[in-house]
Amino acid sequence: MSEEMKNAVTTEEPKQCTAKEKIGHIIGVLGHDSAYNLWGMWATPFMTDILQLPAVVLGILALVGRIFDGVNDIAMGFIADRTRSKHGRFRAWVLRAGPLFCLCMALSFFVPSENMTIKIIYASIMYVVVDLVFTAVDIPFWSLPSAMTKNTAERSNIIAGTTTASNAVSGLVSIVMPIVLGLFGGEQNRWAYFSVALIVGAFSSVMYLISFFMVKEHVIPDPKEKFSFKLAMQNIFTNKPLLLIQISNMFCLLALVMKGTFNFYYCTYNLGSMELMSVFGLISLVCTIAGSLLFMPVSKYAGKKNAMFILAGVYVAACLVLYFSGWTNLILVFVCYAFTSTCAGGAMVCINAMMADTIEYGEWKTGQRNEAMITSTRCFVTKLVMAVSGVAVAFVIGFSNYVPGAQQSAATLNAFHIMSSLVCAGVMIASAAPMFFYDLTEKRHAQIMAELAARKAQN
Repeated sequence: MSEEMKNAVTTEEPKQCTAKEKIGHIIGVLGHDSAYNLWGMWATPFMTDILQLPAVVLGILALVGRIFDGVNDIAMGFIADRTRSKHGRFRAWVLRAGPLFCLCMALSFFVPSENMTIKIIYASIMYVVVDLVFTAVDIPFWSLPSAMTKNTAERSNIIAGTTTASNAVSGLVSIVMPIVLGLFGGEQNRWAYFSVALIVGAFSSVMYLISFFMVKEHVIPDPKEKFSFKLAMQNIFTNKPLLLIQISNMFCLLALVMKGTFNFYYCTYNLGSMELMSVFGLISLVCTIAGSLLFMPVSKYAGKKNAMFILAGVYVAACLVLYFSGWTNLILVFVCYAFTSTCAGGAMVCINAMMADTIEYGEWKTGQRNEAMITSTRCFVTKLVMAVSGVAVAFVIGFSNYVPGAQQSAATLNAFHIMSSLVCAGVMIASAAPMFFYDLTEKRHAQIMAELAARKAQN
């Protein structure tokens, strides 16, 4: 154990959550990420292979739509922090926006007409609407742990448990989706996508409702305290640790999303079978959970910052092995994917835990606590990453002479391989770079918590 970890003595608030409430948040993410991962992973294949939208339309849609909605994240953070209702600040939005997001997600997989103009207009509208409604539930949902308890250890456990479940859901969607698509008519059947989306949407709506009734908010702001938008902005833009974490988060997510998005093309064309996506999904399910669990002991002895370096290093090494070995050795491809999935699972828990620590840092700097505004930066980064990923997919498809459903050229196959290996390795290196400048260590956070407690006692 490092000296810094030994010296980090935190002044803890009392524990406030029951086991039922912690489980409730995990149940919520089962619905939250089932619907979003279905849309995030399969919207692009649906638009390229079913709607057959031109690559340039897909690229413009991904970039403009995501960035527009990313700006909306800040607005939603502002709205959520100011929300006052009998259900709390954040639970109210789980009830209001969760089922609506599920409905819009399912409708986005509907083919309205055979006319290309109508398809482009409908897809563009639904693309933006799904993002907007998702934002309305995503920011409050991930703000809940900081409203459920002030105890940092308890909060970290909630985040770790929910993030582990989130990683598991991502793996399950990868496993189940190709199989279910086959049962409903195959990946080239337009009604197969819509039918599966309706089923997942119904399941996710139920999970949102169960979570709403099980989770409670124990951190209640003083009703007399006025919310300052100026302080909220300072809470973001003067929060150096938050900005560094979000840069790291952006590149880590980009590596994760690109690899997940290209799995469809990589399995279908490089490896020769879309059904292999289920194998990749199973590997991802097991290994991301293992990585999430691995984060706890590694961070305990090395600290979160050093844990990020270790996980990124192993991820990059696995990607380089995959790049130089090619895709003909299926076993080696699976092994490399297992290592990258393990590291990605641990890295996302690490980033989320570090991000939660920046809430107290912002409160220490400004005197105002802004869970939702800080969480909104995470959602903004997610949308930005999805935009960049969408542009990357459109670029590769457009410039590698990709032909839907046909035998691909050697150049196209090489492009898919480079994106799934070498490019992901470079992006993960960029993810670890901000950690060299990150100074909100465990010891520093403990000092901030002690000072915040002293301020409250004085007041």
